[in-house]
Amino acid sequence: MTERTRKIKARLRDRFFRTKWLVVLIVAAVILFFGRATDIRSLNQSALVIGMGIDLSEEGFDVSTLSVVVSGGGGSETSRSYAVHTATGATISECLDEISQKMGLIVSLSHCNVLVLSPETFSVRHGDIFDPLISVYSLPEQAVVTATEEEPSDVLGAKTATTDASAFLMQSALLQNLGGDGLAPVSVKDFMAHSLSRSGCVNIPLIELKDPARPPETEQGPEKGVKELVMERNLVVHGGECFVLEKELAQATTMLVRKKVYGRISVILDTGEAAEFRVLDASPETKASGMSVHASLNCTVSLLEVQGGDGERVSPTSDVVSRAAKKAEEELAERLALCHEISLREGADLLHLQEAVYRVTGYTLPEDCLDDIAFSCSVKVSVKEEG
Repeated sequence: MTERTRKIKARLRDRFFRTKWLVVLIVAAVILFFGRATDIRSLNQSALVIGMGIDLSEEGFDVSTLSVVVSGGGGSETSRSYAVHTATGATISECLDEISQKMGLIVSLSHCNVLVLSPETFSVRHGDIFDPLISVYSLPEQAVVTATEEEPSDVLGAKTATTDASAFLMQSALLQNLGGDGLAPVSVKDFMAHSLSRSGCVNIPLIELKDPARPPETEQGPEKGVKELVMERNLVVHGGECFVLEKELAQATTMLVRKKVYGRISVILDTGEAAEFRVLDASPETKASGMSVHASLNCTVSLLEVQGGDGERVSPTSDVVSRAAKKAEEELAERLALCHEISLREGADLLHLQEAVYRVTGYTLPEDCLDDIAFSCSVKVSVKEEG
């Protein structure tokens, strides 16, 4: 190695180390500045929005937020409470700004689990509702979209029999199917995808507030003001219109258009026996041939119980169970056929038939051709012996 080469390498090495330490000093200065200038609030000074409600009003929108406020900390026990704030304004952003002033905190929806919308809200262009919530207020795309015919603020502020807030209960019930009715959660992402699809129809869980048959007991007697959150029906949203789909029809429709939907199937036989099954797996499939669509639904179920039999021990292979499974097949097929009739009457593609045909024909499929699509369906219920 020549002397000239050694000098060049030495200069490059010195330049590298000078640049390295300069970068380190700049990064340290930036961290120090923002560490001093930024107000980082601890958890016990924050109000986290976990649920949001939207309704239309004469002024524009009524917006409600459900937040959890954590207090304590610093070595002492922490406690949490829930607060509902409501504001009215010409835009959703104006309402959230007003709620921020009431809370003394900037509203962030990054922890929001559930949206509760009134049926009237869906008359507004869907992108105008969800786009600013996601881009400006950090609403997660996996937040669950629900609907209610009650006041959204009443649903968010409902006093339940547990210590959990209503938003947690709604999300848990839908994700774990605790209601047993086979309804599925619809995320913001799912909602936008279905509403922008060729079928343009979304089935959303509808929330009802009901008085419990037996309120929780306290030392002072029955607890007052407790409500039950019931989710058995769907609100069908198509374009700017919507209507309610009753319990059994909502279950059948959801099982066909959504995958991994679980729940229970109940039947009453002509001979008087009542049987209850738990759905272990539901495999839907729609096949299009020209302008005809055949839907098949294969359900694997387990037997929960049979009432009203002859007193003998009932197993999955018993005759009464086989007849109940057959009855379940017939009833599910009848409900799907009725859903198709409702679909034609309302002009809402509940069963996503246009989507099935579009996958085969592509862009040549005419617009609004639901009336021209023939529909048929078949259902198979197989009883699995557990264990």
